[in-house]
Amino acid sequence: MSILEEAFELKKYMVNQRNYFHSHPELGLQEFNTCLHIEEELNKLGIKNYRVAGTNVIAEIDSNRQDSNNLGRNQQGRTLFLRADIDALPIQEKNEVPYKSQNDGIMHACGHDGHAAYLLGAARLILQHKDDFSGKVILAFQAAEEIGKGARDIIEAGILDDVDRTFGIHFASGMKVGTYGIKTGPDMASCDRFHIVIHGKAAHITTPQNGSDSLFIGALITAQLQTVVSRLISPVEGGLIGVGRFSSGTTYNIIPSEAELEGTIRAFSSESRQKLREAVRTIANNVASEYGATVDINIEDICDPCTNPAKTASEVYNSAVKLVPQEQVITNMDKRFGSDNFADYSRKAPGTYVHVGSSDSADTSAPHHNEYFDLAEVSYSYAAALAVQYTLDYLK
Repeated sequence: MSILEEAFELKKYMVNQRNYFHSHPELGLQEFNTCLHIEEELNKLGIKNYRVAGTNVIAEIDSNRQDSNNLGRNQQGRTLFLRADIDALPIQEKNEVPYKSQNDGIMHACGHDGHAAYLLGAARLILQHKDDFSGKVILAFQAAEEIGKGARDIIEAGILDDVDRTFGIHFASGMKVGTYGIKTGPDMASCDRFHIVIHGKAAHITTPQNGSDSLFIGALITAQLQTVVSRLISPVEGGLIGVGRFSSGTTYNIIPSEAELEGTIRAFSSESRQKLREAVRTIANNVASEYGATVDINIEDICDPCTNPAKTASEVYNSAVKLVPQEQVITNMDKRFGSDNFADYSRKAPGTYVHVGSSDSADTSAPHHNEYFDLAEVSYSYAAALAVQYTLDYLK
């Protein structure tokens, strides 16, 4: 029986797990019930597990067999790190399905419920194939990806200190079930969040000369931020600065003394990321100074760019074509400005981020972060199969 056929046999189990997670979604850093359920399933299998930083569950499957070729960092063989994120979003679900969210205003609208389910399924299969590989598999059920947390807690706890490879998947709405997207090079952008507070001077709106108009200054900063990217970053590489929140003023006839801007910076390289960070600071300071105001600027590092090295992408590609026809493994996907802090794991070990098709009908084609988002049930089997096939190939 092929690995994909074995994963199909586990479909009912993974569907049940996903539906449980979907019905009981929890926001980032609050995934307490989710973690308890994951631990319960791992304990049933006798898989060693423990917590990191509150709501990250780490599990280990060790073959306890030596690597006869001594290819890993020690004689016990290589170590592979498999990651699934587990947090939900502050969205009110509108799907009318038996597994609809029971937590008001919270929904798994990005597929992380399916990620947790596929990794539990993969754990069962890896355990069944324990005699077929040498080395260790670390399973990470990571908290708080949606708010840029979790990954660095796992890194700081030393979980990746002896890891040789990392692997992560994300279900992809709009991609047909049974397809894998494995891109070499830049795949997803870095993410920084900026918060700018403009301190001006209040005055009556009919006497602007007596004040320093923070609202007007904020509008100028916003306009300049929208245009600077094209002058700093190659159009081939691309970059983005976007303002998502602009707040100022209390009534129609007062020049406000304060304004707030909040937005994001996205880039595909560390060099471009630094250029855009500096541009935000320079523009905000210069515009405010020109009109008699000051600014406080905070730029928060959310995650690195997600880039797949050619070597690791090739390894995963070779595993994927053992499961599906070559034409169902897409290697020429466009890079995207979305981000995922799976990228941060590459600070410790090279790895591959894979997109797994999760659409088989109109009901499973709503975009991510949409109140009608859903996943095709068979997609969990394809995700689990690739994780297990890669595990066996890399740790052979």
